[in-house]
Amino acid sequence: MALLTEREREVARLLSQGMRPTQIAERLCVSHSTIKTHIANMRGKTGASSTLELAVQAARAGVGSGQ
Repeated sequence: MALLTEREREVARLLSQGMRPTQIAERLCVSHSTIKTHIANMRGKTGASSTLELAVQAARAGVGSGQ
């Protein structure tokens, strides 16, 4: 998770809280396509095989929780 940009960490944190990409796009005032791009980039950086795996990795890493 250390390789992620600040925005990617924010998206990962919201994913780990159970938000869907469409909800994240609305929350961050960006397009759904932008969130899909962030997720694809994060999956490439982390090796996650799915968005669910990415969310689990983020939760385990404590992304956004001050750890």
